[in-house]
Amino acid sequence: MTFPLFDLSGHRALVTGSAQGIGFALAQGLAEHGASVVLNGRDGAKLEAAADRLRLAGHEVAVSDFDVTDANAVKSGVDTIEQTVGPIDILINNAGMQFRTPLEDFPIDRWERC
Repeated sequence: MTFPLFDLSGHRALVTGSAQGIGFALAQGLAEHGASVVLNGRDGAKLEAAADRLRLAGHEVAVSDFDVTDANAVKSGVDTIEQTVGPIDILINNAGMQFRTPLEDFPIDRWERC
């Protein structure tokens, strides 16, 4: 099935938190619409397994394992992607975490980490 109004051919997307779940589904959707995708997460083995699934479907995929909560790792990771894979055209900030606490009790350090 093709979607000419949503053709992403020639574009590269970085999807954070994309080894599984919603992030993987977003990366898969972008790839199905022609984008080359860069999967990101902290677990290199999970990323490679996810990338293999997309490659088997014929998609162009790269992986970059870094922790998005570490500003220095993000800068280094993005620099490496752009030097080795190419410029990033699309960024999907999917990575996230949860702390189930009432808002009025939410610790500052956890707020900053999220």
